[in-house]
Parts: sequence; structure tokens; C-alpha cells
Amino acid sequence: MTAPLAIAAQAGIVGGTDARAIIIGLLTGIAFGAILQRTGASSYHMIVNMLRLKDLTIMKLLFLGIAVGSVGMYVVNAVDTAHIGIAPVYLLGIAVGGLVFGVGWALAGYCPGTALVAMSEGKADAAITVLGGLAGAATLAVSWDYLKPVLVDPLNYGGKSLYDALGVNPLLVALVLAALLIAFVIYLDRIDSRPGRQAGKRLDPTARPEL
Repeated sequence: MTAPLAIAAQAGIVGGTDARAIIIGLLTGIAFGAILQRTGASSYHMIVNMLRLKDLTIMKLLFLGIAVGSVGMYVVNAVDTAHIGIAPVYLLGIAVGGLVFGVGWALAGYCPGTALVAMSEGKADAAITVLGGLAGAATLAVSWDYLKPVLVDPLNYGGKSLYDALGVNPLLVALVLAALLIAFVIYLDRIDSRPGRQAGKRLDPTARPEL
């Protein structure tokens, strides 16, 4: 059975398994989880309010994280700490997967990262979400050979990158993207700081959802 992880490894997306790669992954994972917890991203209510466009705090965090990460990954690639690969662009599978992910995020109130952080805080609904994610991953693994001809092979354009198409340095593309995202975050912050929106936010973003 061909596993999706094997394809990711061939594309150069999956990091190494040597001690340095494991330690770097552990430290960055701890830092990422701490940031999510500190900013309230593990709050069911904050995530749901973001999806309802009532509280843009998490959205600003996500865009800012993409801005920092897009620059950081090419910096670490330049010093030979990471090896970046381009995943194949298969439009049908991405569309279906994005729909499943979006609906699941809206229903559960957690994405995979925030669910793990919330579970570590002792939230039972987050633990159920994590178990559901693991079940979904197992389902994908065992059904991959059947799904691949339907969702992956059609409309598959292979590994594409913007910097290859433009013929420029990838770090330059990352810097421009980061600047645009930071400008967008500043714009969102101005919207989110309006008095009417502040008054409508929950006073306790860490509260558990009412069942």
C-alpha cells in the first residue's frame, strides 16, 4: 500500500530522523504550542468567533505565523538545516480535502494544532477531536490506493512554485509575501480594535464550551 507519507518524503517535505532534526522539531513544536496557548488559540470560543468573523485574533495569529514561517523556512534552508520540497498540486484532492478540513474545523472548533494544545489543558472535547483526526488519518492511509486515482491523479500539475515561475530567489518571494501578510494583519487589527467589536468579545476566552 502506498502511504501519503511516502509521497511527502519523496517531495522533500518530511524532515530527517537524525538527532538534530528530532531536537529541532521538538523545540519548535514546544515553542509553537506555547504561542498557541498564550494567545488563546486553544479556546473553542475564540476559534468559533474567528470563523464567524466576530473575533479576528486567531486569524491575525495565523497570517502572522505564515509570514514569519515563510521567511524562516528559507533561512534555515539556506544554512542547510532543513530541506524544502514542493508538494504536488492536485486541484481536485486539495479542494475536497480543504472542504473536509474546513467543515471539521467549524464543527469541532479546533484545528489539529489547537486541538492538541487544548487537550493538554484537559479539555475533553479537544481530546475527542484529536481521536477523530487520528481516525481520519488512519482511514486515509487504508483507502489511499482507492482515493489516489480519483482525487490525486486527475488535475495533478506536479510540484509548482511561484519563485520557479518567476525565475527569482525564493527568499525574495518569501519576503514580499511576508510584507503583504503583515500589512493585512495590521489592517485586520484596525478592524478588530473598533469599540463595537471589542464589546462583543467574550470576557473569558479560555472557558470551555457549554454542552
